[in-house]
Amino acid sequence: MIERVLRVYPAAYRQAHGDEIAATYREMTAGEPWGSRLREGAGLAAYGLRMRLGSAAAKPAARVLGLAYPFVLAASAAACGLHLLRWYAGFAASPAPAWAQLRADVSGAWGALLAASLLVFTGAAAALAGRWRTGLPCTVAGLLSFSAAAVASGPAFGDPVVTPAATALAAAVLLACPPDRRLERGAAGPAGAAGAAIALVVVPRAVLDAHVLPWVSTDYGCWPLLGLGAVGVVLTWRHGLRGGRALAAAALACPPLLADACLTARGDATAVAGLAVVLLAVVVLIPLAGHLGRARRTSR
Repeated sequence: MIERVLRVYPAAYRQAHGDEIAATYREMTAGEPWGSRLREGAGLAAYGLRMRLGSAAAKPAARVLGLAYPFVLAASAAACGLHLLRWYAGFAASPAPAWAQLRADVSGAWGALLAASLLVFTGAAAALAGRWRTGLPCTVAGLLSFSAAAVASGPAFGDPVVTPAATALAAAVLLACPPDRRLERGAAGPAGAAGAAIALVVVPRAVLDAHVLPWVSTDYGCWPLLGLGAVGVVLTWRHGLRGGRALAAAALACPPLLADACLTARGDATAVAGLAVVLLAVVVLIPLAGHLGRARRTSR
């Protein structure tokens, strides 16, 4: 298997280090079960792919991916949390017998969508809590399953192109992030901010679905993006991040929530205008927050 894995690496790197990688792999997996050998091989293949794409740990792209990584987890968890909330709100409001609803909801593509949403939400929470070796595979598997189920369900579940593409892109970003960027020192801050972003998106939506605020009927998908953007602005200001890098990370993080917002706002001119204003505000405020944050740190 290791010979096939080595083909993923760039030719020059493979010629220089291929024998060493193969020998190390065989030494590490000698006597190990098939699952362990497959996991180590997958890790080596992923690193080779990152080298080909220019996202190895020392590259500028890796720094952007490392910054985006916790917020891609947060956006994926928040988007799937919103799907679960919508399902539960409809389930609770329906006059049909509970067993009949469950039997209908857990069958076919809808059942797969609900299961994938739950897998993404729990996996992302585990990864943000530091258990990324378990949480990351669960999140990626859930995102890819969600994408496939959204295609299979067709127009019955939003858009069969935009939603699957957004979830597949989120999975690709998570896989492309180098492992040492996930574990780098100081990651607790971004992980905590990402957890706050999930709460900031999901809790207000749960309040609306519970009809605690009866004069508000919907957020047209703008609030999740606004919540994620607000957390990004605060984090950029606190750490004095470069605006371009922070904007690139935000662009990588937002597709799951942006797809949901586009579907919600589609056909409503006011909602589309509000969504455009939110996105423009984030684009302007993130670089400004980074500049102010660097000025604050310099003046100390």
